[in-house]
Amino acid sequence: MRQKKSRSVISRVVRIALTVLAVFLGSIVVQLIVNLGIKAPPQRPLEPIDAGGAERLLYWYDLAATGRPLPEGIELHETFVNAELQGSFDYINGRYDCADFRMNSLMRLYLGFGDQLPGSTKQAIRQVIVDFKYWMDQGGSDSMCYWSENHQILFAVSEYLAGQTFPDEVFSVDGKTGTEHKAMARSRILAWMEQRFLYGFTEWYSNNYYPEDVGPMANFIQFARDPEMVNRMKMVMDLLWHDMASQSFRYQGLDSAGQDRLYYIFVPSAGRAYSDNRVSDDLGNRMRPFIDFVLQPEKTRHLEDGWYYSMNGFFNCFRQMIEARDAEGRPFYRVPEVITEIFNDNAPERIRTSSQSLAVEELAEEGLLGQSDAQIMMQFGMEAFTNPPVIGNTISYLAANNMFTNDFLNDFKLVNLWPLRAFGLLDELSTVLRPAPDGVAIERSNVYTYITDYYSMHTAQGHQPGEYADQQAVSSINLSNYLSVFTTQPAKIPRRSGTPTYWTGNGRQPWSVQEKNVLMELYQPPEKAGFMEAMVMPELTHVYFPIQHFDEIDTSRLAEGMIFGRTSQTYIAIRSAHALHFVPFAESAKEDDADDLLKRGRSGTVLNDDYDLVQEGPGMHWFIVELSSADRESFGTFRQRVADNQLNFDAQRQALTYKTILNNSERESQLESVYASALLVDGAARELEYPRFGSGYVPGGSLGRKPRNIEFSFNDKKLLLDYAQNIRQVED
Repeated sequence: MRQKKSRSVISRVVRIALTVLAVFLGSIVVQLIVNLGIKAPPQRPLEPIDAGGAERLLYWYDLAATGRPLPEGIELHETFVNAELQGSFDYINGRYDCADFRMNSLMRLYLGFGDQLPGSTKQAIRQVIVDFKYWMDQGGSDSMCYWSENHQILFAVSEYLAGQTFPDEVFSVDGKTGTEHKAMARSRILAWMEQRFLYGFTEWYSNNYYPEDVGPMANFIQFARDPEMVNRMKMVMDLLWHDMASQSFRYQGLDSAGQDRLYYIFVPSAGRAYSDNRVSDDLGNRMRPFIDFVLQPEKTRHLEDGWYYSMNGFFNCFRQMIEARDAEGRPFYRVPEVITEIFNDNAPERIRTSSQSLAVEELAEEGLLGQSDAQIMMQFGMEAFTNPPVIGNTISYLAANNMFTNDFLNDFKLVNLWPLRAFGLLDELSTVLRPAPDGVAIERSNVYTYITDYYSMHTAQGHQPGEYADQQAVSSINLSNYLSVFTTQPAKIPRRSGTPTYWTGNGRQPWSVQEKNVLMELYQPPEKAGFMEAMVMPELTHVYFPIQHFDEIDTSRLAEGMIFGRTSQTYIAIRSAHALHFVPFAESAKEDDADDLLKRGRSGTVLNDDYDLVQEGPGMHWFIVELSSADRESFGTFRQRVADNQLNFDAQRQALTYKTILNNSERESQLESVYASALLVDGAARELEYPRFGSGYVPGGSLGRKPRNIEFSFNDKKLLLDYAQNIRQVED
């Protein structure tokens, strides 16, 4: 009898357990089915929309306001203006990705030229402004990117100015008033400014994305009616301009007409850069009009590609802010003279170091891992979504704000399963699977910069070696305004969406270290695709080395893994682990390999000869790049010296040793790069993690990370920034 009862109890327990298991598994299946049904609106319109009307009108209204003639056929009457704006309206109302770019220009058009706009135009703009969505938590489905560093400030400033302008209007996206929207935007702007002051720019030194920061910052400085916040925004603007000054190579060259032309080449190591941003200052530096306008406005005013004719909305927001005057006749902002002096520093050897942003592992200890706006802005601003320390936080935020309907984030629905979240298993899952999106995260950079009168070389020292990569530009070498050189480990083909590609970013990040004029890069090309990785290119690395832009090249030793080039008085030598060869131009110019080298900017009009210098072979790849110049030696002497330099690679230790005479030195130095470990110079390890700034422009030559205040001084000019006390002192 007892045995029957015992078996009965066991049977009931088993049935209950099976029922619980069935319910458990069923709930997962149901949730997965529901998740798979989540669709996302398109990022871009299915049919092309001419959304640039607001940018063009900004330029034309400024011409009219300053008494300059309008281009032939342009008449700023009601019918014309409204027709120009229709595409901008359609794009913004469609909430397509980068609608915030258009809104930034539209906001300045309304605030800067409202008195000159037709009444129907003003009413239409007002409606677009109050119908727009300005942040992820405001409801509705769309596929706009809100979270990267530049988008954060674009959305927040436009929302702040919208709320300030229409305080009593009810915004249709969430039923809140303009006053409420202004308050929400204010907190995000404050968070953004404080994070830039304390940690620097996550999209460090990006000549592609800095314009998208400067545009909204300029709008805020001119139009926001909060003096304390405006003063802090000026501090962040100062820091961005110092970034450019410290990383720019002052180069005397020729313009397109063959006349003398001074260039400030801003093509450094960068947190985000596309391939055209890297190939040269001429083709990829989106900050050139800003720099020319500030440093040499008259000399560059009427150049064919000069700032005077630019219709770029971000630039014109900045230019109009600089040229405007407040009610008392004072400029709203000007770049401090100490920064323009740094641009023009002509010391024969300039070494600068810096640290920007945070590592993913630092977020929690900085109190920046959580669901508040400030926390999510720092994490998502780093594009850190799937990394083990943050993936749980990511999924919680996306679920809370219906963000799985965003096309950029739609794939995250696959891991939005309650057991993974309830039992804290997402980080374990990420650790085990090591998904390729980990490499999207733009983590802390430690940048070493070396500049002479002949060249500049920039490297994010030891940046995330062996990891997946996205748009990070680890190293950059600049020889002239039209010639830069860089290496990559190619990744997926461009016709598949996203990055990295054949030239943008890396399939796997290198171990890159630099000492003065010598760069040592060690790559481990992948053998197979990782989890969620589109495709890989095994046993391949390459160099952007456009032979048409050199005055002289020596290819006689390609089979030995050597090439030499000269442009004017500047020399470059590259040595590699395997033999080198050029991919013929007809092949490299095809869609699969051309990437955006031939698609963006003006690259396609000037690049017409071999440029893809390839290294193929098994095992670890490495490059050594050495620069020199005519003031030091002849090109022939340079070639022979570099070819004779002692070189050794220890495969077991993954250590590359190279002996050479560094620039501005009279004796030979031994450089040793140990993969993911160290850079040694004559046996002494170099520190590869830097303070916030290391240069002669800060007191004592070094300023620690997360500074309370920042001081720059040079040539008897000074700038003091104290963010906490809101003190900005400019001594010109």
